[in-house]
Amino acid sequence: MTKEETEVQAIQNLQRYLRQLSYDEESIPAPPIDGIFESDTRRALQSFQVLKDLEPTGRADQETWELLYAAYRASLARNSPPRTVAVLPRTPPDAELIRGSIGFPVMALQHMLRELTFNASYLGPVEVTGTYDEATEAAVLAFQAHNVLKKTGRVDLETWNEITDQYNVLFTSYSVE
Repeated sequence: MTKEETEVQAIQNLQRYLRQLSYDEESIPAPPIDGIFESDTRRALQSFQVLKDLEPTGRADQETWELLYAAYRASLARNSPPRTVAVLPRTPPDAELIRGSIGFPVMALQHMLRELTFNASYLGPVEVTGTYDEATEAAVLAFQAHNVLKKTGRVDLETWNEITDQYNVLFTSYSVE
């Protein structure tokens, strides 16, 4: 990478950080992310420096850069969605939840199915017990039939992903107050 390409990339990073912070802080105008250090980028940087009680030079010295990067990372953490937990085992690749399975993955499955019954009454009642019982199997079969999946009563990766996708759509449509 040439020196010029490195400088353009550094300016783009600076602009990206400032743009992210502009979503949280109205006093920081959103600069373009074009790799060109012009007046919009300088104004955004000066606004950040004022916010952090730094001299508003419009230059990214070491202290400004470190504070900017820390603020950027904090903003990303505050504004990112919650991390997911992989509950269905990935190994072996053909892992399935079947009648008689027990444990946390079954509890997660039952919880998602129970929540989905509020919009999908065809599933029938599902109790969260941690044991893949007859009622869980019946709900899975109904879910598979309704969603044009292979009707096995077993939860393979395809069925798991479809249940999870529908649960996530349902869950993210609620507002938490």
